[in-house]
Amino acid sequence: MSVSGPRYCGNSDTAAAYVLGALPEDEAYEFELHLAGCARCQRDIHQLSVAADALGTAVPMVPAPPALGGRIKAIVHAEAELLQAAGPEADRPQGKARSRLRLIMRPRLALGATLAAGLACGLVVGAVVLGSSSTSTRAVNAEILQSGVAHDASATLEITGDYGTLNVSHLPSPPAGRVYEVWEVGSAKAPRPTDALFSVNSQGSGTVAVPGSLRGVREVLVTAEPFGGSPTPTRSPIIAANTST
Repeated sequence: MSVSGPRYCGNSDTAAAYVLGALPEDEAYEFELHLAGCARCQRDIHQLSVAADALGTAVPMVPAPPALGGRIKAIVHAEAELLQAAGPEADRPQGKARSRLRLIMRPRLALGATLAAGLACGLVVGAVVLGSSSTSTRAVNAEILQSGVAHDASATLEITGDYGTLNVSHLPSPPAGRVYEVWEVGSAKAPRPTDALFSVNSQGSGTVAVPGSLRGVREVLVTAEPFGGSPTPTRSPIIAANTST
């Protein structure tokens, strides 16, 4: 007995991903071929499209902080210059660097999957990402420990709730073959490595999110480490931010 009729369809679970544009190009093409002859999937696509279109008006809009646009641009420019400085082979690491790069990329891939799942379930993530009016943000002026930098070099750790973002200005680029790495210091004296690696643009500006919660973190440090990061610091910190300040 056939199970390809409108009541049963082995491809019905793909409909949500298709509506969100989350399918790879080849899978989307195959699903469109199936869709042409499947009434069940056509009905699912119609219902999911109506729900997805309504998400934008389902809750009040939350205005983004004025500085958000500038911070996003700074991240994009810094990462572009970091990749340019690393050379054309930067996206094809070998050996240990390959697994390290996967660790760096995984949070971003996970975030994309979380956003897609939130849309499919009718969740609105804008208020979570941008924060609500009841969550205050405080700025901690970090200490620049590296000698010989520009007199106007600065670093600020913005803490919203239990999460932080580090912004630097007029900071020199990392030495050749190195990248800035973020560390966390908790109750133990030894700094804990994070997968937050960053560089700065031509103006010395950069922005990086401190991974995870800052609960229990006493200090956030930055060192210049070999490209790909290091499990233990190989150089003295150049930036230190006391989270309790």
